Amino acid sequence: MKAMVKVSIADVLGIENTDEEMARTTQQFVVVLKQDGGNRAFPIWVGPAEGEAIVMGLKDIQLPRPMTHNFIANLLDAAGVEIEEVRVEVVERDTFIGVAKIRVGDVVSEVDARPSDVFALAVRTGAPIYAAEDVIDRAGVEIPLETSPALKCEAEITNMGKLAEDMINSMQKASEQRSEAQVTHSTEELSDRMKNMARNIIGQVFGGSA
Repeated sequence: MKAMVKVSIADVLGIENTDEEMARTTQQFVVVLKQDGGNRAFPIWVGPAEGEAIVMGLKDIQLPRPMTHNFIANLLDAAGVEIEEVRVEVVERDTFIGVAKIRVGDVVSEVDARPSDVFALAVRTGAPIYAAEDVIDRAGVEIPLETSPALKCEAEITNMGKLAEDMINSMQKASEQRSEAQVTHSTEELSDRMKNMARNIIGQVFGGSA
């Protein structure tokens, strides 16, 4: 059995990517996970819809009608299904693989999932989040020593307020006409390049240079 480490969502960043050839700007979200009681963190790129769902769950933003992940959480609760834990289990090539461990009475099952979806459910149900030790070894970097590890460990999200405000404004203006952008759930390369990108992101979240 794999060694698992408990982690928490330390921050969610909105990053704009500009395609000069196509003359358009798209937005991706990066979920930064921090090792509980440790000094390592790692980022996972998620799509805009999933990133917004995670932010809304963390900020407990309530809309007049339930969004997709609220509906799923309500459906599981009505069916007597408990999410015991969610995990970032492995990296296959360039893609993070998630797992949701669920219980119905005495029956325990594990369901394959995208990390973004299990994060969105975890923040709504209170399920703990774990990551495999080897995933953190490959994708994680150390938090700068000059930064107190306690600074962000209680989900003291730095960008949440602005992201939440922007999302609500966008929803009101678009009136649910948001385009379904293709989602990328990978870190492109878990390599030196990936480590450098991770260091830059962790540096933004925790301060200093990772």
